[in-house]
Amino acid sequence: MTEKTFKFKIVPQQERFYNENSNWGVYTFTTTSNDIPYFYDCYDDPFGDDPKQLKGSTLAGKMQRLTIGVEYNAEVTCSFNSKYNSYQYTPISITANVPKTEEQQIAYLKTQVTELQAKNILAVYPNVIDDVIHNKEIDFTKIKGIGEKSWNRIKDNILNNYVISDILIMLQPLGVTYAMISKLISNEPNPQLLKEKLLDNPYIMTEIRGLGFKRVDDLALKLNPDIRISTKRVVAFVKYYLESVGNNDGHSYVLESVLNSAIRDNINDCYEMYENFKSTQKQHEIFLHFEENKVGLLRQYKTEISILDILKNLNEQETDYKINIENGISEAEREQGFCYTDEQKQEIYKACNSPVVLITGRAGTGKSSILRGLTKIYKSYSISACALSAKAAIRITEATGLFASTIHRLLGFNKTGFVYNSNNRLSSDIIVLDEASMVNSSLFYSLVSAIKEGAKVIIVGDDGQLPPIGCGNIFHDLLNCNAFTCCKLTKILRQAQKSGIISDSVKIRNGENPLPEPKLKVVTGELQDMTYMFRESREGMRELAIKLYTMAAKKDGYDETIILTPCKKDRINSSFEINSILQDMIIPPDTAPEIRYGNKIFRVGSKVIQRTNDYDRNVFNGEMGYITKIEQTIKDGKKQNVVTIKFADKEIDFLQNDLSSIELAYCLTCHLTQGSGFKNVIVLIDNTHYKLLDRCMLYTAITRAKTKCALIAEPSAFQRCLKMQASQRNTWLSLLYNNI
Repeated sequence: MTEKTFKFKIVPQQERFYNENSNWGVYTFTTTSNDIPYFYDCYDDPFGDDPKQLKGSTLAGKMQRLTIGVEYNAEVTCSFNSKYNSYQYTPISITANVPKTEEQQIAYLKTQVTELQAKNILAVYPNVIDDVIHNKEIDFTKIKGIGEKSWNRIKDNILNNYVISDILIMLQPLGVTYAMISKLISNEPNPQLLKEKLLDNPYIMTEIRGLGFKRVDDLALKLNPDIRISTKRVVAFVKYYLESVGNNDGHSYVLESVLNSAIRDNINDCYEMYENFKSTQKQHEIFLHFEENKVGLLRQYKTEISILDILKNLNEQETDYKINIENGISEAEREQGFCYTDEQKQEIYKACNSPVVLITGRAGTGKSSILRGLTKIYKSYSISACALSAKAAIRITEATGLFASTIHRLLGFNKTGFVYNSNNRLSSDIIVLDEASMVNSSLFYSLVSAIKEGAKVIIVGDDGQLPPIGCGNIFHDLLNCNAFTCCKLTKILRQAQKSGIISDSVKIRNGENPLPEPKLKVVTGELQDMTYMFRESREGMRELAIKLYTMAAKKDGYDETIILTPCKKDRINSSFEINSILQDMIIPPDTAPEIRYGNKIFRVGSKVIQRTNDYDRNVFNGEMGYITKIEQTIKDGKKQNVVTIKFADKEIDFLQNDLSSIELAYCLTCHLTQGSGFKNVIVLIDNTHYKLLDRCMLYTAITRAKTKCALIAEPSAFQRCLKMQASQRNTWLSLLYNNI
């Protein structure tokens, strides 16, 4: 039976709750309508001379944020709330009529500014609300009594009430929130034009993170049925499919037959149109690149080829660095307290003879030591060192004494892109990139395109570690293309040979079993630093990992202790599950203030990690810290929950709505810790992580340990890791190996 709906005008009186991430809110409201079935009596001004009687009730559900005092057209359903013993209304749609007359505009503006300020605005811009809606230029400095902060608040409120609300209602079936459409708004800041674009081509919604093609396609066909057999649908699917393959599997291209099958499985109505589209693309290559029986996005092809061309050009430049290699080697040896091996010295000399040099080797072969020597040799020149994550950058500094930053910080990332690029090059004479295997093709291109001509480039990495998150496998491809000097370290240093962590990880990297047979517990290495524990019970494995974590953290602290697992969520022994258990053990519920964000819970004292680069707050991907405060504050006239996190060198405040980039950090995925190091590492693998198990993942996880490593594993999961090589990525650059 269909629920009965009601339509009437409402005026919100109080915002009891609103969550911008879910668009769920609770408002009290008043109305004069006779169409409202259940209400309580109230008055507009109880203390006035002639109070007007109104009808009041509560509105609760998903909607745009409402402005107190503004009249809205509400379409709602009604239900009885037994908890509060009263009727309340659930919104279907909430819209506002655009104020046109001077009186209507003043009434609206008075909800945010004084009457005098409202009149001052209209004196300069008589149709200010309509002007904002249609993205007309407004110079707020001409308005008496209105500053930038006040104007931005007024502008956002107008857009939210009269344009963006319409878009949210239109996209409601997809569960789209204001936060989700922020990317679309950044690409098209005029909301009215954005609305028109959405109606014309709903597939631009595939740009919204978290919306798959199927969900968007279902709504697109409802919004615009004529789009079912169209080039727009073909382009949207092909672009989405190839981007998904790149982001999820790292491939730059797929076989044409694979794409053909995907077309038939997902948009079979458009197959004939796709064939015509493909024929045109092969002739003109507008956004696809074809090579024999392979197809991929043209921009990805250009990115990979450009990286190679830029580095080859840098490698052909004449350089005239005044250096003393022997003095640099001697200085580095004094600092590190041991001498270089003959192999290391040979590779240092080789590295000094080429403008572009690649340095690679397994754990324990001395890559960081080589880098220290090179920085001493070139110390009279300006050197900029960088890595993908903040943690990896810190490790460069620890290993070499050279200040290092993230790639994003080196290039000066801001809201419009990178400050340093092909049109504004870095001034540094030497560029060092460490942990290069972590860097995807897009970011790799951004870095190399910002390097000035005549600069020396030193690229360091371990080819045996996990490939980057995202498309491409640039470091691996550069090592194999034979176009550059490659310093490959093969011998494990004497001081590392005693370590079971190092010697066993190298065997695992090569697919060799370091153990004669799996026993309940095996300890290896002269230093007794590598422990294996094999179990069949996954719950028992988790309990053992948590027990070891607790003991190790008591000895060395939470900063130096970590559990690593291949999987982030949605299964047993995922990092999300283990983090939740550990947090409840370390900071039990009801013992500290807490805050929720989606399915995540944070408490005062929680160990957390920043998952994105946030240049407004000066905190970067991979930085870890602890929550020190959770409290309420008043911001823009509204109560806001604020979380304070103390990182290594700073304390940062986050609003509740900004916590999407924060996660608990007692347990992390192997991928997330690449480039990091901890005294104590507990690695947990079982067959629920089946697709993620390979020797590359396990090698990366074990080599995060600096002092002690414990591998807790199902025997069959351990065997699978040894057997499985990381799947090879299909990249355009790899196809050029034989042509260079």
